[in-house]
Amino acid sequence: MKTLDVLKEVLDGKRMSESSKRNYEAVFNSLNRFSEDFPVRSVEVNKWLVSLRGYSDQTVRLWFTILRNGCEYMEANYELPNPCKGVDTPNVKRRKRRYFKAEEIVRILQACRGELEYALIMTLVDSGCRIGGLSKLRGKDVGDSWLSVREKTGERRYRLDARLCEVLRRFAGDDNSLVFGLSDKALSMRVIRICRRAGLKGEKLGPHTLRHSSASLVAEDTKNAMAVKAFLQYDNIQTSMIYVHDVEEEIQKGISPLKLVADRISDSEMFTQKQLPMKGSEDSGDVEVVDGDGVDDLIVEMFPEIGEGIAIRPLLKTEDLMLIRKGFMEMAAREKYSGDVGRARELMKRMLRRVK
Repeated sequence: MKTLDVLKEVLDGKRMSESSKRNYEAVFNSLNRFSEDFPVRSVEVNKWLVSLRGYSDQTVRLWFTILRNGCEYMEANYELPNPCKGVDTPNVKRRKRRYFKAEEIVRILQACRGELEYALIMTLVDSGCRIGGLSKLRGKDVGDSWLSVREKTGERRYRLDARLCEVLRRFAGDDNSLVFGLSDKALSMRVIRICRRAGLKGEKLGPHTLRHSSASLVAEDTKNAMAVKAFLQYDNIQTSMIYVHDVEEEIQKGISPLKLVADRISDSEMFTQKQLPMKGSEDSGDVEVVDGDGVDDLIVEMFPEIGEGIAIRPLLKTEDLMLIRKGFMEMAAREKYSGDVGRARELMKRMLRRVK
């Protein structure tokens, strides 16, 4: 079957938006230039993906997803072999998000000129909604303490401070009038100008960074992905977990199970010399030598083994990791589990977690 014939069947049989149709056409036209005959084997799809040099990782992944959806439709309705079944989804390096700190958000608010700009920034920060939803917001969409907005993912209801809701209804004047009266692009440009006016530099100064920043503050405060999910109105909890991961170090600083235990019992029952051998104590016991390294079994278990072929691309190779581990273990043997040893162990775990 010809590639463009498959495209016609997919477009005729699948209900989709005009933008989705254009995406399908772009993907299948690219595949048609690679091969006029629709691929029947996964190796042909892999070769087409390799041929997409010059495209970003995000674009390649998106195009593969579109092709896979089209193949699944043809397989289900026309019993056409699905060549995408044996193809792994292309990896995409996650782009680092920018987050405004609390003090930077204050500077942005201080840079606002007039009530409308102030209300715009306050609404973006407090609700976490997208700028596209705000551009379509009408008086009837503003409740006593919530906004009902129509976004790319459907209709969503965001909570909003009641005082801000009163201001937005006043801006609209009536139920059917727009609150801000500007397109999403115009509102985005206004937010960027306010951020620059506040002295912020670099990329990602738009309203979506305010959304990310608000979610980051929620994650840091609640330490709960479900709270982020409710705040941003996400359908998928995995997307919310991104914000929790991004503030993982801040969350860890505030976590101490020992403190939670100490809050429930008297100080005299915690950390006595008898219960916890301290550095330099006489009854700390002899160190059992393992494999001539001069470290005991516990230290060996604290630091994960480095297997053959493991590397952190492109910086650290297997022998580098082995050397780092040996240094950490020697330090642990000398320091007897001090705070530095704990940090070294955590660093080792975080390095291995990022190994691909």
